[in-house]
Amino acid sequence: MGVVKYQSIRSSILIYLGFAIGAVNMFVFPHFFSGDQFGLTRMLGDIGVIMVPFCTFSTGPMLNKFFPYYAGHLPEKKNDLLAWVFLISVIGFLLFVAGTFIFKGLIIKAYIEKSKLFIDYFYLLYPYVFGMVMYAVFENYSWSRHQSVVSNSIKELGIRIMTSVLLVLYILKWISFDVFMWAFSLLYIAGVIALIIYLQRKHLFFLNFSISSVTRRFGKRMATFSLSIMFASVFIIVANNIDGIFISSLKGLDQAGYLMIATYMGMMIQVPQRSIASIATPVMAQAWKDKNMEKIDEIYKKSSILQLIVGLFILLVIWLNIDNIYHFMPPAYASAKYVVLYLGIAKVIDMGTGANQQLLSTSRLWRFELTSAMVLVCMSIPLNYFLIREYGAVGSGYSNLISMFTFNTIRYIFIWKRFGLQPFSFNTLKAILIGLAAYFLCRLLPEINNVFVSIFVKGSCFTVLYASGIMLFRVSDDVYYTSLSILNKAKNIILKK
Repeated sequence: MGVVKYQSIRSSILIYLGFAIGAVNMFVFPHFFSGDQFGLTRMLGDIGVIMVPFCTFSTGPMLNKFFPYYAGHLPEKKNDLLAWVFLISVIGFLLFVAGTFIFKGLIIKAYIEKSKLFIDYFYLLYPYVFGMVMYAVFENYSWSRHQSVVSNSIKELGIRIMTSVLLVLYILKWISFDVFMWAFSLLYIAGVIALIIYLQRKHLFFLNFSISSVTRRFGKRMATFSLSIMFASVFIIVANNIDGIFISSLKGLDQAGYLMIATYMGMMIQVPQRSIASIATPVMAQAWKDKNMEKIDEIYKKSSILQLIVGLFILLVIWLNIDNIYHFMPPAYASAKYVVLYLGIAKVIDMGTGANQQLLSTSRLWRFELTSAMVLVCMSIPLNYFLIREYGAVGSGYSNLISMFTFNTIRYIFIWKRFGLQPFSFNTLKAILIGLAAYFLCRLLPEINNVFVSIFVKGSCFTVLYASGIMLFRVSDDVYYTSLSILNKAKNIILKK
């Protein structure tokens, strides 16, 4: 777990830095862009995320699962796995382009009334989706080569910095909205170029289109795996992103903009999970290959408690200051305030169940990914549609909470029954109780009129109480010893001065 822990800490720090920049971007958007313009950026993102598994045929997870076999049997320059994943993804993108032309009439009919701006800028989907597809290919390859820190930092930090630059140029009126949207659609292509340059400098970038002996041996298994995981990934992504598309169609692009702020706060909660997933995936793939169940059990348990501790902390800090946060935005955006709570609880549930997706997708029972994902999407689509139609943006929060609780319960039971593994311990309960106790104690603080002072006081009070409780009750050995190490290093630096 050492490699996973230290790389995930570095990755999380960089990603949170990116999220801090992204948070500034989120606050800026509503003040200089109309609700429709802001919602348009959300629409491009939602559609891009949904199309990635279609266009790549989920060859990214396949690359992670089977890379140890290629690395163990082929020299670097004869490894053809990346080349074939790249070629398949290009073909998948061309099929997406063809599909948009075939169904153009239906798309226009669905969005022309309440989201006309999306139709006006529909052509920008092509560079945006192509960039996301190519980044997914090289990101998964980077994970397989244990270079996840760089790939995560480019995606989560670099692209947000470039977005900030575009915002400044637009606010200063040096570029028009048309130019802004064109440049926005090219951000992921810039990220792909940066990642390829990095991999090439590390002598890790090879495209070999000859068919190797490993490909001949595992080709059919890899194809079956990719297609199954593709549908599973599509189901999960659709379930997680369909709310924005439904809101745009049922309520308008301005409502999608309100939801985007709430969703962004939910994404902040999930940062540790994203870091751990990118690092744990190749480790688990190798452990399954080596039949090392102790390593798998260790990652499963430790990922659960680590993600729960950090997820609870972020959710409760945000919710303590939720009114202060919305103070910085136009009043209409506060209509999605409770989405943050329900979506946040759903994210914490997902994180607290550990690296179950990585465990399943790299195991011999990876087909269950498809089964559980089908359950998720079959719940999420009707729940989102009816609850959003009835309650607006808050309906997406209800839907996410119900769907994710059911989804993770099914996965938990399956892993427990089939592998005899489960991620929870008494420390799980301790973390939850400490978090709730710290939260309700901070709620007793008197109201402070100054928003900045209020955020600082509430955040600081909660941090001290929560961190003290986690350390005092030794909820996680990783957190305990890492914290002591950091404190000792800080102490030594101070004493040297």
